[in-house]
Amino acid sequence: MWEECTVEYIGWVKEQFGGVWVCGLCTEAIKDEQARLGVGVEAAMLVHAKFRQVTSIDPTVRIALSLLHFFKKMISSSTPSPAKL
Repeated sequence: MWEECTVEYIGWVKEQFGGVWVCGLCTEAIKDEQARLGVGVEAAMLVHAKFRQVTSIDPTVRIALSLLHFFKKMISSSTPSPAKL
């Protein structure tokens, strides 16, 4: 993907996103997250970064990570807590 941007536009984007350069597509996604969740720019950027991290992983790795998460959750829920002993 390629964007041609002026120095002024890049400066404006960085100003809007805490000094971070964000592409046009991600800019719109972050704005959507802000509106949907009612959060600030930083929180919306974290949500979007997590989304990008999960969706950009190789499908095989994603399945393995999902299984790992599932087993961790299963083990932690089957282990009796000290309060139950």
